[in-house]
Amino acid sequence: MNCTRLLLLLGILTTATAHAAPVTISSALPSQKTSQKTSTSTSTIPAQPLADGFYVFQQRYAEHPHMPGILLDTEIKQGKIYLTNNDRAGVFPLGLIDEGELYWHPRSGQWIIVNSAQDKSATEVGGCSDGPVMVDLQQRIYWTC
Repeated sequence: MNCTRLLLLLGILTTATAHAAPVTISSALPSQKTSQKTSTSTSTIPAQPLADGFYVFQQRYAEHPHMPGILLDTEIKQGKIYLTNNDRAGVFPLGLIDEGELYWHPRSGQWIIVNSAQDKSATEVGGCSDGPVMVDLQQRIYWTC
């Protein structure tokens, strides 16, 4: 681990405790697709648990949640997230892997990365669904299939 990444990680640890806010976590396992619940009640949108800044996220596979993936240099800025692979090329090339609007998907109880208006009303999110990608802002995990 280079010095810049180590300093960034240390800064994240101290910043996270100062800016952390409670978020409801779904009981669905990462390998499960999270579908819309039949309830039409509206839920309160939680505060985004991470402030604007730079973080290191872990990429994980929904079907193999305990298998470590690559580290992603992540920037959160004005409600958007940018995930960049500066770790190693392989399954994912080096460079920008994903970007989009951070959005609380109330029916699934998950933060997702939105790239179109349809993503906000997706019936399935995360896992290996055809819906938008889930991102765990508290654990700093970017879930892929």
